Amino acid sequence: MTAPASRPAPGLLARALKKVGQLTSPETRSGQVFVKAERGLTKVAAHLAESPTFLRVSGGLMRRGFTLQIRRTSLMENALHTLRVPTASEVDSLRDQLRRMGDQVEALGSQLEHVVELLERQEQPPAALASSNTVSSPVTAPAAEPAPVPAPRRRRSGSAR
Repeated sequence: MTAPASRPAPGLLARALKKVGQLTSPETRSGQVFVKAERGLTKVAAHLAESPTFLRVSGGLMRRGFTLQIRRTSLMENALHTLRVPTASEVDSLRDQLRRMGDQVEALGSQLEHVVELLERQEQPPAALASSNTVSSPVTAPAAEPAPVPAPRRRRSGSAR
């Protein structure tokens, strides 16, 4: 198969970027207008950013917006509680508790496996131990006390988020 002789037509994004480049180029009339507008808007933004009045007003608006968001969230959680539906924060808290419980169950399972292993060793009759030791190695080790079972790790239960 031979490659096509001409390049494929540029895609929509490529054409759009090329047009934006042409419109904002300093050589074109639209580009010169764009540069002047950008400089003017930059000066206005810098002046506003240093204005105590603008900062006070914008800070007040942000504070009101955050307060409104807190109130809206509180009302939504109250409505969900009334409907007996768990909220997102309660679901997250339950997910964390469930994960911690799963970790504890896993640790307890490995400890139980270790205890069963130790009990099986203790229940083997001495003759079976001697015969198994003579088969595997000519030197028998003296009977040692079983290793202590490690205590389960306790995790602090965290408060709900």
